[in-house]
Amino acid sequence: MNIIIPLVIGGILMATVPLVSSKIAINESTQEASRQQIANAEQKKVAEYKIQSGDTFTSILGSFQIPYDQALAILNSSKEAFDFTKIQTGKVIKLIFINEAFASVEYPLTSETVVIVVKEDDSFKATTKPIPYQIQNVTANGTITDSLFVAAQNAGIEDKVTMEIADIFSSDIDFATDIRDGDSFSVVYEKRSLDGKDAGAGKVLAAKFINNDEAYTAFRYNDKFYDAEGNSIARQFLKSPLNYARISSGYSYKRENPVTKKVTPHRAIDYAADTGTPVIATADGKVTTAGSKGGLGIIVELKHGGYLTQYAHLSSIAKGVKKGEDVVQGDVIGYVGSTGISTGPHLQYAMFEDGNPINPQTTNFPRGGSIPDSEKDSFAGVKNKLGDLLR
Repeated sequence: MNIIIPLVIGGILMATVPLVSSKIAINESTQEASRQQIANAEQKKVAEYKIQSGDTFTSILGSFQIPYDQALAILNSSKEAFDFTKIQTGKVIKLIFINEAFASVEYPLTSETVVIVVKEDDSFKATTKPIPYQIQNVTANGTITDSLFVAAQNAGIEDKVTMEIADIFSSDIDFATDIRDGDSFSVVYEKRSLDGKDAGAGKVLAAKFINNDEAYTAFRYNDKFYDAEGNSIARQFLKSPLNYARISSGYSYKRENPVTKKVTPHRAIDYAADTGTPVIATADGKVTTAGSKGGLGIIVELKHGGYLTQYAHLSSIAKGVKKGEDVVQGDVIGYVGSTGISTGPHLQYAMFEDGNPINPQTTNFPRGGSIPDSEKDSFAGVKNKLGDLLR
């Protein structure tokens, strides 16, 4: 087991440095207060351990000579905050010692929150807190000559931010078909660090995308995105169930079927994509079909009030997606395949209104509302501040 215990001065040090247990050189003129500060700092140490396959919470604590009854007490006292029997491989668990005695344990729940279990006398208390990142707002921009991902990578933007840009504008732009060379974008997002170490990108705060000479802007407010006028960016339906693919066959009233060679209507959109590519729900809805359906192969159908969306020729259906279950816009519902009557891996996406087929690319779906009048001044302040950064 590779364990490094860092010396912590002036609080918990998250960075990993060698434990200093030898003499500390101090100038003879150092004041007594400084000597006392160093002595106190030596009393607090942090051990970091990266969870491996097969590890359990009790086995990890046992490797640090923490008694089993204490590990069990943590498991029992922290269930409401987190079930430590469900620790995940790859995450880093931190154990804090004061005066060589075990004092607390920290485990990251998400990229934003951490659960902390503190020893209080003979018991333990668990709390969930935000991770105290140091945050700097940064701006990046690029011009598309190949794809959004390539342009973003050239601009030094992390994939997480690129994905969020695509998600933000997915109600207005089909990133599988609408992108053109010369399109451009800019984005303001959080750059995070923790104790001097890069901690990756945080939230996207504002974005602008110019597609075919039409500009789209988005500003984060109360964790939702609005345009410059305060109208919601989100629509009832996304433009596409796949973020990155190409249309191999569009919506048409006369098309030669590639299998039968007969000319028939094709009231759906075919997206060519690799087998296994995730397929997402284009709107909140309820699963009405999840299984095989003749020539359509493996299929999922979702009901959204008077609308129905259909996702066909899947290789498989996502876990938990079954008839009667609710799904949320953006949830993965299945994976691209070539089941049923199909000449190769693709998704056939169809949409119906009151039982009649409609073209999902040309239908103008309603948006999700706008900023309340009582919050317009507050939104304007946020928009103006971010607008100065969004260039």
